[in-house]
Amino acid sequence: MLEAGRGAPTAVNAQPQRILVLDTPEDLNKVKEFCTFGWKQKYVDLAEERDTANHKHIVIYYGAPLVLMVCYDKKACWKHPESGVSSGQTDVVIVATHMMLEAVSLGLETAWINYFDEQKARKSLHLPDDWQPVCMLYIGYPVDDYQPNPNLSARRKPLTETCFLTKSPANAYKNAV
Repeated sequence: MLEAGRGAPTAVNAQPQRILVLDTPEDLNKVKEFCTFGWKQKYVDLAEERDTANHKHIVIYYGAPLVLMVCYDKKACWKHPESGVSSGQTDVVIVATHMMLEAVSLGLETAWINYFDEQKARKSLHLPDDWQPVCMLYIGYPVDDYQPNPNLSARRKPLTETCFLTKSPANAYKNAV
């Protein structure tokens, strides 16, 4: 998976990704700490296992034995020469996607998490100031009775809402399919 991420394209091949491999009980406990939030029903609706027994907190953690914290080094990114916009965010999203696809090809399941307390994560993982955390990938083997969450997996928009043709200015962005 890490090799798949290493081979992912980045702007001008700058490779600004910085990936922390979190797989020890100590590191996974840290993940639970910076992925715990106040209780909200909408998160319970997504996955009941997030709800704590006393209904005071929601813990965004699925018991994965491996978590990859995907960051980029702000000093290592390509910047657009006119706008000054950094490629870091885009680069690491591509890297993370390649790692997720490789994980699935190995029979693993993944969850992309970007809902975490950044300041707690920085402190607990001792992230350098120049590293910007973007997401975490929770990775593990699915349980025997795994079923995709119907609240999420069934909500794909039709292509007519997300893809558009630009045949002529008069018909720009009409339905593609």
